[in-house]
Amino acid sequence: MSFDPPNRSGRRVPIGWTLTLWGTAVTLAISLLLCGALYVGVSISLRDQVDAFLVGEVYEFLGATHHHTGSEVQLEGDIRQELGSRLRNDLGFRILDLHGKLIITSDANDMVAAHWRPPRHDPQPGSRPFFETIVPPDGTVAYRLCTLRERLPDGRDCFAQASYSLEWTAASLGEFRRICAVVLALAVLLALAAGRFLAWRSLVPLRQLAATAQGIGAAKLNQRMPVAGVGDEFDRLAVTLNEMLAKIERYVRQLKQFTADASHELRTPLSALRGAAEVALSRPRSSDELRQVLEEQLSHYERLQRIAEDLLLLARLDAGENVLIRERVDLNQAVSDVVDLFRPLAEDRRLQLEFDPVAPVTIEGDNGRIKQLLSNLVDNAVKFTPGPGRVVVGLIRHDGVAEMTIADTGIGINGDHLPRVFDRFYRVDDSRSSKDRGAGLGLSICRSIAEAHGGRIAIESRPLHGTTVRVTLPVRLAPG
Repeated sequence: MSFDPPNRSGRRVPIGWTLTLWGTAVTLAISLLLCGALYVGVSISLRDQVDAFLVGEVYEFLGATHHHTGSEVQLEGDIRQELGSRLRNDLGFRILDLHGKLIITSDANDMVAAHWRPPRHDPQPGSRPFFETIVPPDGTVAYRLCTLRERLPDGRDCFAQASYSLEWTAASLGEFRRICAVVLALAVLLALAAGRFLAWRSLVPLRQLAATAQGIGAAKLNQRMPVAGVGDEFDRLAVTLNEMLAKIERYVRQLKQFTADASHELRTPLSALRGAAEVALSRPRSSDELRQVLEEQLSHYERLQRIAEDLLLLARLDAGENVLIRERVDLNQAVSDVVDLFRPLAEDRRLQLEFDPVAPVTIEGDNGRIKQLLSNLVDNAVKFTPGPGRVVVGLIRHDGVAEMTIADTGIGINGDHLPRVFDRFYRVDDSRSSKDRGAGLGLSICRSIAEAHGGRIAIESRPLHGTTVRVTLPVRLAPG
């Protein structure tokens, strides 16, 4: 299982190896920094030790020069004899004039004096010694120099100098570098092994999640991801996936119910059409009889068309498609048109359909869809209110929204049904006559239209005391 972007070859690097390599790279970088810091520290420490040693030697050399009573040649011979007893030929002394010309040296083949140049500044006698490192042209060995300007007993100013070969220092630093290289190699190997193990252990919950997810199908949507309960990132991922699975399960269940209900709604008029056609064809019919059959079939065709159009509208709204035509809508006029349309039907049922226009209420929306919403609600109120009765439509504007209410004195709805009245194909009572019973899509369409306008719809009802539906729409549509 991998979550990393593909590499240049198009293959993905497993996340376990990615974590291992990153951990190894960080370990190597830290080790390099530590080794570098230690190397610099050791180099500075060795240099300081050499400088301290040279300071003592150059002052001792000066002391011997001042107390020597012989000639310069004798002094040079004594110094060479004394240094010849050292196990390593790493220390040298010399006296040079202010122009860098050699006066006394402890080494007959003094390579340092031949390549040393007096400083550009002019130190005074008795000033602090100064240090420098020179490398002869052959580049084999570097030398550390400690130079001090002094005045000889005969009154000449000169430079007294002690030099130390850095061969052994370089050897020590080389050994330190080899040790660091070995340590770095071991650190990389240990980091790879430990990182691989830790990554494997850390990804065990992820592998369990992947195994569980692979076993979840359309028939097993009730399964859930394991949650360890430790509250780490994997637990949060499992909880998120479980919430997503719950939504998918609910949507699939609704889809199955929707498909079953749609099939049932379509099967009823199709069965009626088939039955009417079979009866018409069972024996010869007169033109009047065939005309009657076609008229009966026409009502079924209209019902099929209405169901298909409602389903198409809901599908477009579910897909987030913008089905609204933005325009300025006079709600007073829209409500009046709908009320006038249903007034004859209300009077036929001995109902009072009332609407008292108020101050103009204008919103931004789709005039056709708003009338469709109002028509569904008024149609339901008229259908399910026995006469004599009343259906009152109200309209007010407050706090930047327009609120429409449709209240009736009808049979009402039991409280157990209220949470589901906006579900598709849901009917409160299947015992109602087929004349009054619709497909169960009207309220669902009303809610979708209201939400498409950025509004909401709510319903209140009591059995035998009537129903009130309240639709709230913003005055202005949101951009998009």
